[in-house]
Amino acid sequence: MKSSVDQIVEHACKDHSASLNLSHLDITVVPVELRNAKDLVSLQLNNNQLIMPPEEIGELDRLQQLSLDHNQLTVLPSSLFSLVHLTYLNISYNPLGNWSQCIFLVSLVT
Repeated sequence: MKSSVDQIVEHACKDHSASLNLSHLDITVVPVELRNAKDLVSLQLNNNQLIMPPEEIGELDRLQQLSLDHNQLTVLPSSLFSLVHLTYLNISYNPLGNWSQCIFLVSLVT
């Protein structure tokens, strides 16, 4: 039986949703099926228990806004560098080291 989060992601994929809100669900892992949500422009994963966003996020070619604040992130996946349309990224309130945040944000700008 699929979890409610799996069902939400599956529904977003089938409906070609532009926005997906998975915030405040206390999730630790995002379903791999998220890679199939190719029409997403905005993804909210804030206020969960994520330690690392899934590499699959890098496959969301249209993604412009990504909220990862208020999680337990210690690292950011390298796949985030491939999000060329990303204009908004919130990674605040995570135990990321200062250097990793600075390096990532500089990469987004260049």
